[in-house]
Amino acid sequence: MRHVIGYNREQTPMMAVMLFVLVLETAAVDLLLRGFGLPDVPRLGILVLDAASALAVLGVMVSCARRPHTVSPEALRLRYGRLFGLDVPLELVTSVRIDRRYDQRKLVGLSDGELALAVSSQTNLVVELREPIEVPPPRRPWTAARPAAAVRRLRFFADDPAAALRAVAALTPKTSEERAP
Repeated sequence: MRHVIGYNREQTPMMAVMLFVLVLETAAVDLLLRGFGLPDVPRLGILVLDAASALAVLGVMVSCARRPHTVSPEALRLRYGRLFGLDVPLELVTSVRIDRRYDQRKLVGLSDGELALAVSSQTNLVVELREPIEVPPPRRPWTAARPAAAVRRLRFFADDPAAALRAVAALTPKTSEERAP
């Protein structure tokens, strides 16, 4: 049995506002550039760049909605749309607990043996592992490849952390299920 753990409910309203503003800005800039008499070639280039930014925001929104975290009898799959994915074998999970943090600076943070996969700078679930797993750092096309990091703790965000905690605990019989105060 596979359980789906959504994580996009917090960010979708803000991203929808951003998408609306980008579309509005694209139309306003096009009208301004026409009003100033800018030739068609540079005006259309600017219009294409504006439209591409709106499509990028829409792409992130859709990919996060279509690619949720999942828990199956084999693995816990943590994702952030198409930008990040990690399969964690369930036999490595020793505990899972709710622990809310609002201080994450990066979408994917790797430090001190911990992976933090944040949504709107938040994480609310912590999974402790029996042994470290290798996590490839996120890579942007313009940066050099970095070595994978070993992590023993996974922090991530779920729309319904209590249901996610129950789903992970149900599929890992040796897991201790905890609730933080």
